Amino acid sequence: MQFNDIHIGMKCGSKKGSGTVTWIDGSTRRIYMADTNNNKNFDVDFEELIDDPQAHNREDTYY
Repeated sequence: MQFNDIHIGMKCGSKKGSGTVTWIDGSTRRIYMADTNNNKNFDVDFEELIDDPQAHNREDTYY
């Protein structure tokens, strides 16, 4: 996934959890997201995003 592929409203996964992109800071390459479970906001560096088309919750560590 490229940085330019990220857009507001996109569902993404990271080591901090899954969420919906609410803001993108191009200068620092930080992605701000709202947690899918409790709508709390968190941010991650672009490199922390999981390049997986499925977005999972933190509890989903195995299938």
